[in-house]
Amino acid sequence: MSLQTWQKNALRILAFLLVLLMLVMAAGHYLMPQSNRYLEGYTAGGILGEDFDTIDVLVLGDSNAAQGIAPMKWYDEHGITGYTYAAGWLSMYNIYYRIKQIYEEQSPKVVVLCTAPAYTKKSSETYMQSALGDIADELLPLLRFHDNWKYLTPQNLFTEKDYSWRDINKGYAPITDVAARPNTDYMYDTGASESIPLLVQFYMQRILQLCDEHGSEVLLVTVPAAVGWNLARHNGIAAFAEENGVPYLDFNMAEYNPGIDWMTDSSDGGTHLNWLGAQKVTEALGTYLLQNYALEDHRGQPGYDTWDSDAQSYRDQLPEIKERVSQNAGIV
Repeated sequence: MSLQTWQKNALRILAFLLVLLMLVMAAGHYLMPQSNRYLEGYTAGGILGEDFDTIDVLVLGDSNAAQGIAPMKWYDEHGITGYTYAAGWLSMYNIYYRIKQIYEEQSPKVVVLCTAPAYTKKSSETYMQSALGDIADELLPLLRFHDNWKYLTPQNLFTEKDYSWRDINKGYAPITDVAARPNTDYMYDTGASESIPLLVQFYMQRILQLCDEHGSEVLLVTVPAAVGWNLARHNGIAAFAEENGVPYLDFNMAEYNPGIDWMTDSSDGGTHLNWLGAQKVTEALGTYLLQNYALEDHRGQPGYDTWDSDAQSYRDQLPEIKERVSQNAGIV
């Protein structure tokens, strides 16, 4: 029985779409950076250079997390292996797809899901536009890496990509700038609660389910931010945490505040923490992790040689960082 004209046309269209999809996926592969050092903003891509199944605590978030949580401090002091996978404007949609990829190489015992991305969107976008754009970027690498065409050369087009680079700070960005925020009354009680957008809630629940399937415990954390955070957003996250049976630490709240001084501990007037603020948050979060989860001290263990060598490099950089931030903060 011969095919009707409309059936032939439908097959041609289907074949064309399949070929187009294959070309789009191939182009996305070739446009990916040659090194994982430049795979993501800040140094999140360095996680791909870590040895398999060595990360026990995975921190996921945006720029607040990248500048606010320093995992190598945990390893240097307690032997806890952690990584902050974070970048500017990273949304919960991005995080869901990225953690799926991370689970291919790592099996974290604890996933620290930072909450600022629950309300992330650019001012020029609606929440739906943000969702569609971020999800499309994750499913089609060509969209995510489209700007990289300018770096392609005949020499590197077919060169094997090298994703072995490691970050000694494990995703954390040590910022030594100091910019004070005199007025810090940002957590005042208005009685309001800002609900998490429904599609964001859906993806957060998918993240929780994915973590559960891989045996990871989830901890929600809000990094201090005098700009961009308030009690209404805290209440929205707290409601989600209670509904889903997940512990929640908001370091903006008085009961958990690790002693942030907004005159010295911010790099940009309250939006992000600098090195001084990050040390306080990292210390407080590390104490909570040690008290509530069974985390092993891996220092000196077989298979953790790279972590030990990175810890030494981490210690070597501290005097210069301390000197710069002290000068900027006016600390004698």
